[in-house]
This record gives sequence, structure tokens and C-alpha cells, in this order.
Amino acid sequence: MMPVEGIGEFGDVRRAERGAWLFDRIVATGSLVLRKVGGDRAGEIAAHRFVASRAVTAIEIIETLGMRTGGRCQGRRVIAVQDTTEINFSGRDRARRGLGPAGDGKTPGFFMHAVVAVDRDDEAVVGLLDAAIWTRKAGKRATARRKRRLEEKESQRWLSATQQVAKRAEGASQLIVVGDRESDIFPLFARRRRKPARWPPSPYPLPPACGGERVE
Repeated sequence: MMPVEGIGEFGDVRRAERGAWLFDRIVATGSLVLRKVGGDRAGEIAAHRFVASRAVTAIEIIETLGMRTGGRCQGRRVIAVQDTTEINFSGRDRARRGLGPAGDGKTPGFFMHAVVAVDRDDEAVVGLLDAAIWTRKAGKRATARRKRRLEEKESQRWLSATQQVAKRAEGASQLIVVGDRESDIFPLFARRRRKPARWPPSPYPLPPACGGERVE
């Protein structure tokens, strides 16, 4: 039986153990439905109490998993695949809090930008390197998109994720960051630096291929 891995400390050893148990159950069941993950009524209640705790944060979970994955990238040729997904609760938003408008500007939901490490040689998934979760505010923005600074745009996530990945997977023998056409922004490529004294010198952002383009 594989050892249970933690997903954070959460300020208490019991919460840390409960988090590791919950993560193990999610992997075993392949589900995010707490009723199924819990296994029985007691397990379901325990899972609800864990995720409802103020001490349990997505930031700590992401950092814990990201640092662990970064360590596993040591010496590997890694492809860091990043993309954004929308989670909406159309027809299922009753009593849910903390949501914002989804992609259509109406349906309640939130967004997540994740970076997954894949071994270039054997194509094995190494793990999660980074993720960002956010909600949009309702209503129109006061400033037009082209007049806003990069830090004020959602496209900043591509640059922030790449910089975080470069830190966590610095032990990789090669690091290639892949994104779709939405990541084709000048600041991402402009910030690539070469440092001869250190390998990898910096993450290599692979441009998106679309239409008749070829990437070799």
C-alpha cells in the first residue's frame, strides 16, 4: 500500500492527518463528491468539517503540492503545461458563497489556472507545480483592457505561473513551459533570461501552435 501524502499542515497535526486522508480518498475513489469520498456518514461529515475549516486554505495546499512536485523534477527534463479552466455552477448555485460571474458574465463560478509537470522522456505526470484560483467581479470594468497594466489583467497569470514554476522546478535539467494561444503575450517572452552559470537558465516558453504552424 502506498504511503499517504500530506497536502498541508494547517496549524494542527490532526488537520494535517485529515487532509492526507482526504487526498488519499480522492485518489482512491476518483471523485470530488464528499459523500462518496467519505465512504460513510462519519467520513462525509469529517470531510465537510475539514474543507469548511478556516485554517484550511487553497494557498497552503497548492504550495505544499507545488514544492513536492518541484523536488520530484530534480534532474528530469520537464514540460510544464499550463492552462485555465472555468468551474461554473449553473443551476447549482443555491446557498453557495464566494462565487463571481463565469465566462458568460452571468453564471456563478470561478476560474483556475493550473500548471502540471510532465516528464519529457516517459510522458509520466510528475504532479502539480502551481495553481491560481480567482473570481471575477460583477459589472463592467472602469478601465479599458488595453489601458490597464499587465498586473491588472488576468493575462498576468501566465507570467506569474511561469516565474513560480522556474523557482519550484529549478533542479530540472530542462524546463519547457507550454501554453495555448492565450499565453502568446510579449511580456512572457521578454522576461526570459539567460544565466550561463546556472542550468536551466530559465524556463523556455514554447509558443502556441495553431493553424498551419509547426513547432519542432
